[in-house]
Amino acid sequence: MPQSGHGIASFVIALVSGLVVLAGIGFAALMVASGDPEQHMEVFGLVGLVLCVFLLLALVGLVLGIVALRRQDRRRTFGAIGLGLNAFILIGTVGLAFLGTFFRHSNS
Repeated sequence: MPQSGHGIASFVIALVSGLVVLAGIGFAALMVASGDPEQHMEVFGLVGLVLCVFLLLALVGLVLGIVALRRQDRRRTFGAIGLGLNAFILIGTVGLAFLGTFFRHSNS
C-alpha cells in the first residue's frame, strides 16, 4: 500500500512548524535575557504573529493527521507521526505559555 498523502503533509507541516515555533520561542527568550525587553516590543509583536501563524499551521497538520489515520486504503505511519508531533507542538506551546504566566505572576 502507498503512503497517505495527508499523512506525509501532516508530517512535513509538523517538522516545519515545530522548528519555527522552537526558533521563535528561543529568539524571544534571548531578547528577554539580553536586557530591557521594552525596547524590543515591535520585534516581540512580529515573533508573536509568526508563532500564531505556525501554530495555526500545526492545527491544520493535526487535522491532516486525523484524516490520514481514517483512511483504510493507505499506510498510516506518517499520519500517526504527524498527528503526534502536531499535538505535541500545540500542547507544548500552550503549556509553556501557562507556565510562563504562572512564573510571571509568582515573581511579582
